[in-house]
Amino acid sequence: MTIRQAQAGDDAEIYSLVQTAFATAKVSDGSEQDFVLELRRRDTYRPELELVAEENGQLTGHILLTELSIPGAPAGLRGLMVAPLCVRLEDRSRGLGGRLLQEGARRAAELGYSALFLVGDPDYYGRYGFQSAVSLGFQNASGVPDQFLLARSLDPDGFQETGGVLNLH
Repeated sequence: MTIRQAQAGDDAEIYSLVQTAFATAKVSDGSEQDFVLELRRRDTYRPELELVAEENGQLTGHILLTELSIPGAPAGLRGLMVAPLCVRLEDRSRGLGGRLLQEGARRAAELGYSALFLVGDPDYYGRYGFQSAVSLGFQNASGVPDQFLLARSLDPDGFQETGGVLNLH
């Protein structure tokens, strides 16, 4: 299995993968595949931070990280939104989602980003260093319950300063 940057030729397979993976997800509104298309059109899209997992010529997982504006955040805080992250049903429970998340975090840190933010299951994402963003001092303007708005510092020493308004959409 390899993790690599997504390429233009992957678009149709990514669309299908995201659609199929979220059809069996615990939480889904059925539009995640269209959200990927929307995120690619935004000026916050960084192609080098859209990754896929590939095995035997097939895509098995996908992650997209896009720049996130955080009004009121400390000057040095450069954040990314993680959305969506998915793995094919038959490839789940093999650590693939975690590997995509860790590789995305590594590449983001190399590019000078300092934090990742997402809306997700705190039990799952807590394994990868995510914590409640609200408990860290961020304000929730995302319209989701506070416990699902999560943050992870990319600095080995954790967040030095926090604050600002998070609106993940």
